[in-house]
Amino acid sequence: MAKCIATFVVDGLVSSSEEAIAAEITSRTVEEVLEVGFMLDPKSLEITSLRQMVVRLRQEVEHHQKMSDFYRGEVKRVKELLTTMRQKLSKISTMIRFKG
Repeated sequence: MAKCIATFVVDGLVSSSEEAIAAEITSRTVEEVLEVGFMLDPKSLEITSLRQMVVRLRQEVEHHQKMSDFYRGEVKRVKELLTTMRQKLSKISTMIRFKG
């Protein structure tokens, strides 16, 4: 099986993909290198993609839960305000009846 090495130009410099990968790996920490090695496996890429999707879904769920909590609080506040207004209206109606 023939080995294919891609070349590319960055700021006028030509570099092979292997050299670029080696340069990138040397600038990383051990944990990042292990993660990069892990990322080269297609199954690992799929797992990582699914993990990222789960993280985004969790964040979305958390956002919607916060919005739900906010609106529940608003509904409670408005109901309390409505109750207060009804009580005041009842008192005013009673006062009007006695004066009239």
